[in-house]
Amino acid sequence: MNQMIIAKLYSFVFILLLAFGQSTSSMSTNDFLTRFVKIVNHLINHPLTYHCKSADDDLGIRTLQPNGEWEFSFDAATFKITDFYCYFFNEHFYAAFDVYVENGKFEDKCGGDHCIWTAQYDGFYLYNMGSGQNVKLHNWTTQF
Repeated sequence: MNQMIIAKLYSFVFILLLAFGQSTSSMSTNDFLTRFVKIVNHLINHPLTYHCKSADDDLGIRTLQPNGEWEFSFDAATFKITDFYCYFFNEHFYAAFDVYVENGKFEDKCGGDHCIWTAQYDGFYLYNMGSGQNVKLHNWTTQF
């Protein structure tokens, strides 16, 4: 009787290991990489104030001087989607948008694990590391 219980226990553990192995095999190795987001201020003679956060992390309100850069990093979430968004503003304009969403498409727009956003007078550009091109994705909105 004791051997039957041990055999059932081993079978149960084996089934659990098989099930866990299949669920983790669908994860890509990219799920465990560090991601980077860089903000660059190309507003000549104008500081750029911004506030970036996700559902779990508030990175605070910061100000970049002209030609300044700021970068933050985070580890990709394993069981949920990471979404960082920022509010940008200066004396006359503002903009708000996602600077990183972990959905596969965003990595394609960035050209990898580094997303580089540049604030210019006509809007926000995302640099694609794969193609080497800056693509305008967002406009400023006039403040009243």
